[in-house]
Amino acid sequence: ATLVSVFATVGFDIEKKMSGTLRKLGSNAVAVSREGYEVLENIAKKKEIMMVDLYSDVVITQGKPVVIVMADPGKLSRITPTWVVLGRRAMAQGECLLGKHVAEVLKLKPGMSIEVDLPSDRTKKINYQITGIIVSGDENDDRIVIPTPDSMVIKNHGSSFALLSVPQGEEGIKQLNTELRQAQSDIEIKPLREIIYGEKTTLKKVLLLFSVALTAVLLLTALGVTSALLSRVVERRKELALLRAIGATQRAVMGFLLLEGVVIGGVASLGGFLVGTFTSEMMIRQTFHVSATPQWIAFPITLAATFAVSLTASGIGVVRALKMQPALALRGE
Repeated sequence: ATLVSVFATVGFDIEKKMSGTLRKLGSNAVAVSREGYEVLENIAKKKEIMMVDLYSDVVITQGKPVVIVMADPGKLSRITPTWVVLGRRAMAQGECLLGKHVAEVLKLKPGMSIEVDLPSDRTKKINYQITGIIVSGDENDDRIVIPTPDSMVIKNHGSSFALLSVPQGEEGIKQLNTELRQAQSDIEIKPLREIIYGEKTTLKKVLLLFSVALTAVLLLTALGVTSALLSRVVERRKELALLRAIGATQRAVMGFLLLEGVVIGGVASLGGFLVGTFTSEMMIRQTFHVSATPQWIAFPITLAATFAVSLTASGIGVVRALKMQPALALRGE
């Protein structure tokens, strides 16, 4: 009963908890707008959605064209925790991060400097101190990333976009797009389908593993309980034979044994649900570092599974008990 309760509670809660954990590992949507992201930022704050808006342009450095990306360093750090940074992240003006491929082509290392032309003023050259090298495994390995000062306003150059980490995957993105349309915003949010597909695939595999494990547990438990009850019937054969001898019908004996199974199953269900809920809390807290949400639907599931096992085992015991001959069982008494 405890294991059924654990599997049921974690099974119903794991999608939300796992999705929340994965959302801390990066973005799953991108937004594009020509009018700015103020409306989206307001909605994101209310819904506690991680978001960072970025500006990108192409600059020439050491005679080679390179994509430069500007973003708030704090927000960018929160939404890209999976980046491996050799060195440290660029957090102040005058600092930058180099993608792995850019660093290899330009033969640059942390501690060195790089000169680029600022997208807002093509005639102005700026030196940036390289604080680290990005190893991300995606297009960011070919970029230069610099912090964007809050006062910096960039217009009529390059392009802008925003990365978001939206809970509930595609469903959450659809709801966000609906709210943006209601606010008459031109912002359109598109899911990064490779990431969302990967999350769904991972979740399906975890749930499949849970289902297989639960089935195996139920089968092994059923065998164990059946064996225990059959042993009990053998031990109590004289007691059952005496009941038959003093006039108890087969139906009465059957009802007595089945009622015993129901009582055992009911007590086990209640105790197992309480212990299972506590165990689920410990498992989820250790795995996802958040509290488990009690799933009351787990109790009827636990009750049904426990009753099924206990009544099946009791039924087998009943068949064994009804086959016994009272006279043979009481011989010598």
